[in-house]
Amino acid sequence: MGLDMYLYLQERETNEVIEYSYYRKFNALQGYFVKHFSLENCGKIKVSLEMVNELYLLLNEIRHSPEKANLLMPAFPGPFFGSYEYDRIYHNYINQAACDFYHAKFIDYEKYDLFFTSDW
Repeated sequence: MGLDMYLYLQERETNEVIEYSYYRKFNALQGYFVKHFSLENCGKIKVSLEMVNELYLLLNEIRHSPEKANLLMPAFPGPFFGSYEYDRIYHNYINQAACDFYHAKFIDYEKYDLFFTSDW
């Protein structure tokens, strides 16, 4: 049991699903989507290029100013959601997500839709 989150691509013509990124117990990212989009368990959100850019800027700001982490992307409580500390694990998640969202800026959004989903 625990918090599992996925970014996946769906090809528009064939509906083929391609896993893009996976996060385990990155509760701050879950909190972001719950706060901004009222995401429920097993819900999914279509992520636009604008959202990708906003998230990338937010994650990058945390990378460069880690003391702002609790203000910009706070830990989010939930059942089996992992650590609530702003420690090495938290910042590893931030770095991974920043890289993933940076690369997501170059997806062909005419051909693919990007989705975020989670399950706990």
